Amino acid sequence: MSANNPSGGQCPHREKANLHPGQIVLDTQAKRHTPVEKRADNLCAQQIKDARATAVQQGCARVSEMEATMEVEQARQEAVKAKPVRPRWGGSQGRPTKTAPRADSEDSFY
Repeated sequence: MSANNPSGGQCPHREKANLHPGQIVLDTQAKRHTPVEKRADNLCAQQIKDARATAVQQGCARVSEMEATMEVEQARQEAVKAKPVRPRWGGSQGRPTKTAPRADSEDSFY
């Protein structure tokens, strides 16, 4: 063990602690654009906005087309008179019959 370091070499060396002390300040500052970079960013943003707007317009056109198709179909269905449906008795249910009095009724106690 050395006389200068009583912990036996276990003390960490902070070699990079003071290497770039102002980097924290530099990282928080806003990055500046040149006029060319700003125009390029604005052009890209405008293209994205235009693409979204055309997508919305195409979606609206498709919805209006679907509504028109549905309207024509509904008008066609209303024009054809529907045949009324008569209820039928189910296969396993059978027709209702008169039932005999139950054995556990109050009339036949014993």
